[in-house]
Amino acid sequence: MTCLVCGSPKSEPHFGGNSCRACAAFFRRCFHSKKLVLGCICKRKPSNYHPCRSCRLAKCLAVGMKQEKIHGQRDPNGSQSRESSTECPNISPIPFFLSPRCSGHIEFSIPFFSKYEKKREELYPNIRTQNLYELSCLTKQDVNVTCEFVVEVFPEFQKLSSPDRQGLLHNFMLKIWNLEPIMDDVAQRKKFGKMDDEEIRNFMLPMFVGCFQKGAEIGKEDLWRLFGFYWRAYFEKLIEPLINLSLDSMEFMATIWILFFDHAYINISPSSSNLCWNIRKVILQELKNHEQEKYEEAKDAESRFFEILEIPLIVERGDKQFCEEMILYDLNKLRMHDDFKAIVRKQRI
Repeated sequence: MTCLVCGSPKSEPHFGGNSCRACAAFFRRCFHSKKLVLGCICKRKPSNYHPCRSCRLAKCLAVGMKQEKIHGQRDPNGSQSRESSTECPNISPIPFFLSPRCSGHIEFSIPFFSKYEKKREELYPNIRTQNLYELSCLTKQDVNVTCEFVVEVFPEFQKLSSPDRQGLLHNFMLKIWNLEPIMDDVAQRKKFGKMDDEEIRNFMLPMFVGCFQKGAEIGKEDLWRLFGFYWRAYFEKLIEPLINLSLDSMEFMATIWILFFDHAYINISPSSSNLCWNIRKVILQELKNHEQEKYEEAKDAESRFFEILEIPLIVERGDKQFCEEMILYDLNKLRMHDDFKAIVRKQRI
């Protein structure tokens, strides 16, 4: 597993987090050394230099390493006795010294996500003229494209077991399908405003044409009566609240990774759940750094940070409603590809 502090190809548990041995030794020295941990000096260094002590320590804290888990002195370069707390203060992981490097994983992901979106546009070239069944037939290709994107940004993902990779991807696909309008809004391809019933009907009804089994076709009014509630709730309770947040590209990218590396599902192993938890902590810390740089007032940054933390709860409610809607489709003999149905029906929580 890759060290999330320095990028080394080897990582293992240290002091409550995961890192390589070199970063673990650095973390220990920071709290046993007489040297002060000063503010960030990265801006005064060439861009290809390693992060300064401040930024490296910040990353150690962000991946979950804790001072209280350091026991004894194993580093021969450490001091023989701890100095007073005035020389080496107890540093809390939030907030910490800021630098442009502190949101590296999120920022690094953005061009890869743009490429991912283009691949999905090629996969769904006529999404507004394809019906639900035709869209469901592209599920396997969509999963493969998503897997390629994740591996490009987090190469250690391909080292997970096949069931865990599949579990994480399938858990995420429900979310990305529901977030299509948000992706268009953030990328400024199309703007979604508040939609009335007539607009929702016009959006929804064409997608049902040709989807039902022969002899089970349903008229427009009955379609609206049966399924209109779900589509109205989708736009009013999921799409509109997220669009109203006016997410910037960094915030949206952080949201994507927070949703993908969800460690709470039962269809992944404990070791993969632990990996997800550690990566998620790093993304959350980087998101907090981004908000602190974006807003002058600390209270505004904190408020915005917690607004974004509500997104997974909103999306989770949308997932639940989506699965309920799929059951109703099945009862009314609406055709869906087996690959799609396998993802929707899989037990996750």
